[in-house]
Amino acid sequence: MDSDAPASKRLFFIGTNNYEAGLIGGQRLAQELKGKGNVVIFTMPAQPNLQDRQRGYKDALDHFPNIKVARVVDIQGDPRITFDTTTEIVGKEKDKVDAFVCLEAQSGKEVAGLLDRYHVTGKVVMAMDTDPETLDWIQKGVIAATIAQKPYTMAYVGMQMLDTLHHHKPPALDSDWAKDIYAPVPSFVDTGSGLIDKTNLDSFLQAGKSLTSAPR
Repeated sequence: MDSDAPASKRLFFIGTNNYEAGLIGGQRLAQELKGKGNVVIFTMPAQPNLQDRQRGYKDALDHFPNIKVARVVDIQGDPRITFDTTTEIVGKEKDKVDAFVCLEAQSGKEVAGLLDRYHVTGKVVMAMDTDPETLDWIQKGVIAATIAQKPYTMAYVGMQMLDTLHHHKPPALDSDWAKDIYAPVPSFVDTGSGLIDKTNLDSFLQAGKSLTSAPR
């Protein structure tokens, strides 16, 4: 669940279609930029899920020739790289960068915090995931939008599928279910993703509260 391991012997994967998540983000970015601008991307290129997200952004932006990716930054899992790079951009290249795309959860809030600290406005920040700090920056108008995954759905569907396979054991567990026409479950279950911005932030937060406060 959540992060695929396609080279392993896993039978199925339950999680986000990361290409589609990137496509959603890229379409919104183009809308925010009104079809023109320079973009910096923060990512970790070695991770397949982030590769897929970046590919989705690229395909969305290919329809907008006046939007250019000026730089792709490998943060190497270290938010300090995001901090240092954004500080450099704000100090020396503020007029050359119009948007920051953050393909993982750490960078969005780092970028937003620095833009706020230096009173830099008019920049588009696209984030990933829904940790409280990211949502706070959306509320404050510094982050334009974030792509929300569905970890609750991943866990719920994952447990259901494991329970079904436990009680109704398939004849073999060493098949490639992606190629098996009679596979008992799909090899990939896309749990979906969605865009959170100021227009639906309150309803998203309320839905989360309702879920955690529901009687068991």
